[in-house]
Amino acid sequence: MNLTYDVIVVGSGPAGSTAAWRLAKAGVAVAVIEKAVLPRYKTCGGGIVGRTIRALPIDLRHVIEQECRTAQMNLLPEGHSFTTHRRTPIVSMTMRDQFDFTLLSAAQEAGAVVHQRCALEGISSHDDGVEVATTSSSMKARFVIAADGALSTVARKIGTADGRILIPALECEVTAPQDLLDTFHGVSRFDFGWLSDGYAWVFPKRRHLSIGVLSMTRGKDLKSSMTRYLDRLGCGSVSRIEQHGFVIPVRPRRGPFIDKRILLVGDAAGFADPVTGEGISFAIQSGLMAAQALIDGQLTEKSVRQAYARTLAETILPELRIGRWLARLLYHAPRIRSWAFARHGQRLCEAVTDVMSGTRTYRELVFRPQSLLRLLTPHGDTKSGYQPAPPHDG
Repeated sequence: MNLTYDVIVVGSGPAGSTAAWRLAKAGVAVAVIEKAVLPRYKTCGGGIVGRTIRALPIDLRHVIEQECRTAQMNLLPEGHSFTTHRRTPIVSMTMRDQFDFTLLSAAQEAGAVVHQRCALEGISSHDDGVEVATTSSSMKARFVIAADGALSTVARKIGTADGRILIPALECEVTAPQDLLDTFHGVSRFDFGWLSDGYAWVFPKRRHLSIGVLSMTRGKDLKSSMTRYLDRLGCGSVSRIEQHGFVIPVRPRRGPFIDKRILLVGDAAGFADPVTGEGISFAIQSGLMAAQALIDGQLTEKSVRQAYARTLAETILPELRIGRWLARLLYHAPRIRSWAFARHGQRLCEAVTDVMSGTRTYRELVFRPQSLLRLLTPHGDTKSGYQPAPPHDG
């Protein structure tokens, strides 16, 4: 069987489903191919930050298990602890199987065709379109959106240049007694310095805790770090713990992000926040941007390529570039970090909370007056002391 569409989306995560939803709403003939059967478990902390909620065009309140309007940020080696509060949720807790399934269902209701149990086997680009071979059928489309995650099969098969940095993370779903759940209720917790170049987190859900650790460099013993962290939290003796590992791209591919009629979005492109490792918000943004480029470009290759490249260059890519610069200060410059948080810790945490809430961007923190750049300069005087190197692509 040979099926033909305007656009085929490979992968039904947040990037792929929102792209398909936007295309279907515009009347584009779009199909989503997914190797699994949904809903399916997805390894993820399940913390949906405020900027993600702001970017979402679909109401997902019914899959939110708990809203955290308080965030606690601890710098363990220095002994600093800061708490921020907002009227709207800083982090909304969900399970990714339900979150992703709701997004895909919305795309399907808008008119997208969904092929489940349909794994990609081959892909080839031509002057007038793309041919996709799957385990169930052959398909053709004018364009393909690669939304198949950090280990993207599409990118690998077409030989897309990588250049990403994939960092390891480990997450546990911890079924805890009610008194322990009450201890963490309503608060998203981040413990920086639990690993020398990473952090640990606690996300409270309705009936359990999602607890994780990540390192910004490879080769760390995350299992040992997790065991010690669970003990610190009082979860070491909990009988039911499900542990899952995954990788996060904290540096994007070298590009281009559209080539041979194939657009890369989300983790396949490497669009995760370099400071926190959070990837859902940029996945949704890039999915919507790819869809809009296809719509605005009227499915014409040159116009679509120019539109998507321009939009990324104006929005996501500079934000990631500055995020990488900030991440180097946070994870790889302990003396500067210690000084900065001892002197301006609450203001820094408020600023980061604003970014996660979607009311500010990293660019605004760095380049506006009273910015983070000035906070990181001794005595708030840019004429003396340490001068941070400006953000760049290195």
